[in-house]
Amino acid sequence: MDDIGGLPFVVYEDECLVAVRKPARMHSAPGLGAGDLCAWVFRRYPEVETAGAGPRRPRRSPAEGGLLHRLDYETSGIVLFARNSAAFDSLLRQQERGAFYKEYLALSSASREDMPVGSAPRKAFPTGLDARAWADARDRLDGGALAAMLGGTRAGPVSRVASRFRAYGLRGSRVACSDPGGGNGPIYTSDILTCSTVGGEAESPSGPSPSSPLVEIRVGLSRGFRHQARAHLSWIGLPISGDSLYGGAPDERLRLYAVGLSFEHPATGKRLSLTVKP
Repeated sequence: MDDIGGLPFVVYEDECLVAVRKPARMHSAPGLGAGDLCAWVFRRYPEVETAGAGPRRPRRSPAEGGLLHRLDYETSGIVLFARNSAAFDSLLRQQERGAFYKEYLALSSASREDMPVGSAPRKAFPTGLDARAWADARDRLDGGALAAMLGGTRAGPVSRVASRFRAYGLRGSRVACSDPGGGNGPIYTSDILTCSTVGGEAESPSGPSPSSPLVEIRVGLSRGFRHQARAHLSWIGLPISGDSLYGGAPDERLRLYAVGLSFEHPATGKRLSLTVKP
């Protein structure tokens, strides 16, 4: 799962689309640093650079061309580009109605800390689970118990985490979660698709305290907000390893991987699923 310093590669292409696997520590969009993913794609598929031109471009830079979504700098995985404006508009509409589904794989460990800072309530638990049992396992740093409660199957999510978001911290560098039952603004939901413990333990980020088993969590999003999976997992007490912004255990990189996309093909209307290995 270590691809620091690697190169992008194409995982799917047709007349409408190109999907590329972004390595960790590469920016998705232009203007944030040298060697971004857009530049790599534009050199190979020049038509992508102008695929985002047109009236349906709210709050985005024209320099992003046909880029349909971003991954954080430290996150690796699949990113989709449109090769023409018709495909771009079709996929934008799917994003707006929640038909553009993204899946992530995260390696996490239990934390009893209140994160993300500024969230209300300060601690949360996934829907459909016993709040007291969850809090007890979280306080004991029992990642195995948390994973067992989440469980999950590929047939559908066993649980969800839902919140509203607001920017928080210096220049809005991170986000805080708030209970979806109050306040204004859209509600964002993260589906917990599967969860299990894996070999190894994570070091505590707060010093000499017990370590916790690593937990592998598959998360699905139909509408995404900046840092959504990272903030939601931290909020329920399972911050991602290497995520210093949201209380994760020390690691050489952020252990978050974009492993799947599912959407209606803009030309055929048929559902298309794309996957990559972490």
